[in-house]
Amino acid sequence: MSLSDEFLLTQFKQGDAGAFRELVERYTPPIYNLAYRLLRDPAEAENVTQETFLRIVTALDRLRLDIPFKPYIFRIAVNLCRDIGRKKKPLRFADLGDDPAPVETFADDAPPLWERLVDEELRAQLHAALDALPALYQTVIILRYAEEFSYEEIAQATSLPLNTVRTRLRRAKQQIRSRLEKRD
Repeated sequence: MSLSDEFLLTQFKQGDAGAFRELVERYTPPIYNLAYRLLRDPAEAENVTQETFLRIVTALDRLRLDIPFKPYIFRIAVNLCRDIGRKKKPLRFADLGDDPAPVETFADDAPPLWERLVDEELRAQLHAALDALPALYQTVIILRYAEEFSYEEIAQATSLPLNTVRTRLRRAKQQIRSRLEKRD
């Protein structure tokens, strides 16, 4: 059974470095993935991940244990990405699954070539539609579908009202749908 974030934070506040190590291990992959998708730069994503945890440590005395930790840590990461984006360039998101598919060793198990081509084309069109979205829509889409946040967690992570999150998700999906329909 995994320990709750709040319990681990309480333990860390009491001097248990192992508790913080557990939080770092738990949240490093999703924070890095979010930062990489937002910034498209592995080095910057690493920096954002490290800076996120550094800010947790420096704000330890002020950390509130009565609010969920997951949206809080993602809010820090999103804000750091926004800051970097403002300094360098507009926020853009990484193509999800841009890596080439692994080579199938058994031809019988692989889907037919035409199906793979159709899937790859659809994936490319979806990524292009996502990239064309404004950053404010991309952020909520990534948090909802890549990180599987609830609407409430997205609201907490982005410091937006819940209805604004719903509106942005609806508008983002409409824009994606519209772009995909134009390509067909």
